[in-house]
Amino acid sequence: MRNFTYNNLNEITICTALPALKTANGTIDNTISLHEQTTADLGFLASQKIIQAKNIDTNQIGVLIFLTKTPDYRGPATAMVLQNRLLIPQDCIVYDSPTGNGGFENALNLGASLLSATHKKYAIIVFGDTISKQLSNKDINELNFQDGASSLLIEKGVGSFPFNMSTTTLSNQWSSFMFPSGGFRENGLFFKNLKSKRINQQVDHLHIDFKKIFSSTKKELNSIIKKVLELLHLNNSKNVAILINLIDSNLEKELERLFQTEGYTEKVYLSSHNLPQTMASTIPLMIERIVKKEKSPLLNIISISLGEGLCLNISSLQVRESNLLETIYSDDYYTDGNVIHEM
Repeated sequence: MRNFTYNNLNEITICTALPALKTANGTIDNTISLHEQTTADLGFLASQKIIQAKNIDTNQIGVLIFLTKTPDYRGPATAMVLQNRLLIPQDCIVYDSPTGNGGFENALNLGASLLSATHKKYAIIVFGDTISKQLSNKDINELNFQDGASSLLIEKGVGSFPFNMSTTTLSNQWSSFMFPSGGFRENGLFFKNLKSKRINQQVDHLHIDFKKIFSSTKKELNSIIKKVLELLHLNNSKNVAILINLIDSNLEKELERLFQTEGYTEKVYLSSHNLPQTMASTIPLMIERIVKKEKSPLLNIISISLGEGLCLNISSLQVRESNLLETIYSDDYYTDGNVIHEM
């Protein structure tokens, strides 16, 4: 694994926005965006709430990165549209990164790294997906997905707790978790030969080969355990919650079992036990629930995520309850830029 450590972060503030809750037959459905609503619309609401709640001077924002697989446009980068909507000055590092389920840890790593390269005080990293635009209704129900986006505000300063991030990529299995269509490489035979396709799966839908993901990632689970135990020892951490977001519930249960074998049985949380899969926003939503449950003003978080690629990420950070803003539910969308969802 490649390891990164940052000691120059003071505070991290998190906010998530989801489409408005809708009910059917008395039950609450997964939050699915309106046709007109995009990931950037949700990310804008979360960022705006942070800026207002923390009374941030936007002139001190030096980094704005947008991580998503569902941008507003092929070009320009949606981050530039968000920069304009949030009234962030021109002298800012701004770009998109096509990152999906591993976006939480990648957002922290990018934000911390780029913030150290600017004289400004803050970085805003927006991440998430309106994945419903890439799935059939049948897939959404079967895979238990929902739309959402989160915003991180990272503040430069001297913190009492370092931020650590580790990553490794099993790139020989890149085709096991992907969208076969949407770019510029058209190959009907490639899609036809993909294994484990769901019934009625189309070329532009999410493809997940669960068997291949399980067999290839299982080999890395002991390395994950070793890294997490190292982080626990390194930071002498107390009041720690370990959050696991590996897409495959069987893979998550296997990792939980290994933690139990190592004697770590408390406060291990699986995304498959907590809420619908919200891609990169899953970890922030889990943090929000756990902080409310623990009723602790300060919580040490270790997150483990699996994203496209296959990319495995581990992060270690501190979250203050006061810096975890309540989730927004809204169907608001931007009316000054028409969007079609064709990639």
